[in-house]
Amino acid sequence: MAWGDRGHSIVAEIAMRHLTPAAAAQVAAMLGNVSAASIASWADDYKNTPEGKSTKPWHFVDVDYGEAEYSEKDCKNSQCLVSALERLAKSVADKTEAAEDRRRDLMLLIHLVGDSTQPLHCAEKNGDGGGNATLVQMELADPSGAPLPSGPVKLHALWDDYLVGAADWSWGSYADRLDRTIVPNLPQPAIGQGFAVKWINECHTIGKQVYDLTPPLGTDNKIHIGPDYQAAVRETLDKQLATGGARLAALLNTVMAE
Repeated sequence: MAWGDRGHSIVAEIAMRHLTPAAAAQVAAMLGNVSAASIASWADDYKNTPEGKSTKPWHFVDVDYGEAEYSEKDCKNSQCLVSALERLAKSVADKTEAAEDRRRDLMLLIHLVGDSTQPLHCAEKNGDGGGNATLVQMELADPSGAPLPSGPVKLHALWDDYLVGAADWSWGSYADRLDRTIVPNLPQPAIGQGFAVKWINECHTIGKQVYDLTPPLGTDNKIHIGPDYQAAVRETLDKQLATGGARLAALLNTVMAE
């Protein structure tokens, strides 16, 4: 998984609001009569098809918690989020490519840029696959403070979707709030040579912080994740989603400059 449907729609929606006229026109022409937000999670379906199964490793790069930054050894067989971002950016920019291939690669790129800001797509601890092997007891609250249904979930899934869903009443209102309050204060994303490595190193640093904030086992041998955790990570969650939108806009504005 990656950010869930809501998170990826937020990233795409924010990005589309910050495209140059030239980039916006090209994206609209390539996607046709659909919005970027509506196809932002298409890549998660595509990777489970015979045609798209080779793209599964493109959605993450498991850089160990003990490492300071990404290295080429983390990109097994040169198939990981770093290499995919670099290849897709070139493909989308190449107008000699077949139209259907560029459209596919644009949809992949929209999704994978979002993945580059999900902290547990850039980090793992004790071989847990970005929190996929770590179970937590979810006890979240909705935006009004009322308790949501509880139960065991993977730490990765908690960050993919559940925290996003609990943060606002709809992904649209969440996108509006982030675009109004967070995006204007973000630094310009790194674009150009080595951009993907820079993005993943930033994401990895946040991933390590997520692990540090995860509570230890309780007396019942469970990791309890409740409103206190939501409050502790809220700023990080907001910033990462907003950063995804800013990164996608900056990248598309660059590769579709003409």
